[in-house]
Amino acid sequence: MKRIIVSALKGGTGKTTTTVNLGKALHRSGHKVGLLDVDLVAPTLHKALGLTEPPRWDLDTVAANLLPFEVDGLYALTVASHYGENPAVLWDESTLIRAMRELTRDVQWPTNLDYLIFDSPPSSSGFMQALYDSVANDVYGVILVFQPTDIAAADLVRTLDFIKIKRVPVLGLIANMAYCIAPSGKEFWPFISPKVELGAICEENGIPLLGEIPLTSAQNMIDACFDRIASFMDNANPLILKDSILTKLYKRMAKGAVKSAIRRL
Repeated sequence: MKRIIVSALKGGTGKTTTTVNLGKALHRSGHKVGLLDVDLVAPTLHKALGLTEPPRWDLDTVAANLLPFEVDGLYALTVASHYGENPAVLWDESTLIRAMRELTRDVQWPTNLDYLIFDSPPSSSGFMQALYDSVANDVYGVILVFQPTDIAAADLVRTLDFIKIKRVPVLGLIANMAYCIAPSGKEFWPFISPKVELGAICEENGIPLLGEIPLTSAQNMIDACFDRIASFMDNANPLILKDSILTKLYKRMAKGAVKSAIRRL
């Protein structure tokens, strides 16, 4: 089973819809797919799956493991099935981490699942660090989801640095809401913010730009984009990014400490 984390430190980039659309595309290509909502504070996976309310949470009768629900051939689980979608979640970080570990460990997924896609929250908190640490040994790769705006691009650089620190393999980046299409068929940029070429950031960091998803209500266009991304998944070569800014700083500090020690000799 290949575990994929859909990630961005910025909120509102479209991680949940990307999780669902990628899951559907992999399912269309013949794979068995699970979706796990690990955004424990604001879980919305069931909404992206077209459900009006989260399904009831069930346990199996033998090991008391959580059982995922099934929607259109996809297996999914969201913590909203436990406490609903309206209450504010006021758990402290240690409780969030404990719940996350249970979700990543105690779900009885189908034995022949090909992909398990994690819909992660927008954060670099201790919770997110614990999530990456808990799956570090068996994660297939991270897919980054960002809009090509200047504010989102700033957070993309921070996210890349976080990924480098955690030493998690990266599959690539999806540019979401990348353009609109006019009735004439011409592509145009719909936002006031200047458009940022995310492809250039990808090239600078040596990661693939997996695709550009238009801002449109035409689901067939979105499906076509995700079908192309899904076709890349089976033969992808996830890569570990080069040293982070923080790692370079540590190395520079260590080097300076060595020079200082030499001077004292």
